Amino acid sequence: MADLVIRGGKIIDPKNHFFGIADIFIEDGKVIEISNFSSTSTKQELNAEGKIVIPGIIDMHTHMRTLFGHPHAQRMVALAGVCTAFDLAGPIDNILDSIEKSGAGINMAILEAASYPQSLSTNRPEKSQRIEFIRQCLEKGALGIKLLGGHFPMDVDISQAFIEDCSEESAWVAWHVGNTLHGSNIKGLRDAVDAAAKHFLHIAHVNSYCRAQISDEISEALEAIELLKRSPNLFSESYLSDLNGTRLIIENGVPLSKVTITCLRKKGYEPTYEGMKKCILDGEVGVLKDNGIVGELVSGSEGVEYWESVGTKVAGSFSVNPSASRFLLATARRNNGTFVVDSFSTDGGCYPRNVIVEKGLLLVKFGALSLPEFVVKSSLNAANALGLPNKGHLGIGADADITVLDLEKEKAFATVTNGEVIMKDGRVFGKGTRLICDERGKDYLSKRKIPFSIAERISLQRIENRFIP
Repeated sequence: MADLVIRGGKIIDPKNHFFGIADIFIEDGKVIEISNFSSTSTKQELNAEGKIVIPGIIDMHTHMRTLFGHPHAQRMVALAGVCTAFDLAGPIDNILDSIEKSGAGINMAILEAASYPQSLSTNRPEKSQRIEFIRQCLEKGALGIKLLGGHFPMDVDISQAFIEDCSEESAWVAWHVGNTLHGSNIKGLRDAVDAAAKHFLHIAHVNSYCRAQISDEISEALEAIELLKRSPNLFSESYLSDLNGTRLIIENGVPLSKVTITCLRKKGYEPTYEGMKKCILDGEVGVLKDNGIVGELVSGSEGVEYWESVGTKVAGSFSVNPSASRFLLATARRNNGTFVVDSFSTDGGCYPRNVIVEKGLLLVKFGALSLPEFVVKSSLNAANALGLPNKGHLGIGADADITVLDLEKEKAFATVTNGEVIMKDGRVFGKGTRLICDERGKDYLSKRKIPFSIAERISLQRIENRFIP
């Protein structure tokens, strides 16, 4: 007897070239049958008639922490149809400690932030310090590290050294580009591409470097596309929301984050305590507030009151991502038909901008993407890159991570993870979290009694062998 059948939905599975209406039977967290005429009995049925059924969405850039966020990030991504979230910053201990209360049934992979003074004791760590830091992260269940150059810049040579060290250690490395010479902009992207050379590097949220800080946003987006085309060793993602995410913390009268300083200036405000206060009051930045169910952005007098009540130690979002660059980066292709920017992301989770489904399906309706291409960017490319051969498709034996979409409403109707319905029609039922690590993290997670799945180690060949839609 199957545990669950997803009945009557239109399946879109580009990896297995299956496009049609059928029932999906699930047992022990795996797909066991796809058929219209099965005699298999089931314990539970999910009616997907009139809906689109796709491999579970993998959001390749989220922030799931409760530190400077709130405990509802898992609930928020489950509501958005996300089965697997890739957290790009940690702290891993904060996330692991929060699972018991905040788990919503999703899968999660984590990168630990490498930044001074948050996790590093110096802004120029020696090789032995860098290697020790990387290994400690891996042993705790992270897949690797993230360089927070845009917020907390380091010298280019140190960032380059971290990339080389991660290559030696077979660890994932992502970079919110920016360094002590150039910020989180197209110049910083050029530096990151040069620093990576032929090594693997995950370029975080490419659209963040195409905000017309150096030239106009279209020219910046086109340059970013050409840089990525010439560098097949780079994995990249971009998000579809106009909102960014940053910290609104003020220390010694100025914002702690370089990104926040840039955003304030872009909006016409001074990067000071009073400038931030006025920006919030004018509604030009939203303050992230926990409403007890999800995180929401508040501004005006309510936003100022909340921001001051927590001593400015809170995150927020500015509307700074131009639509033209977002569109270009979402749809750009290489000569062989593969996508230049590999995956959709949100930079969300605890930030209320988990809009892969809403914005992605608008691109489908516009004709910029087909539904199979949407699946490639929202699931399959990410699964391939992360070394998860049982995700990103719905073949027999695949992990039963499935997203059911309401195309008409441009919403996720249901989220199924590891064979369990964790969200249906706006209600979250899931509990707990399954971590995705490589074999170096399994002992630590086992001791903490946290369920986990093992990913293959990062492979440059796997990154460069992109799926052709």
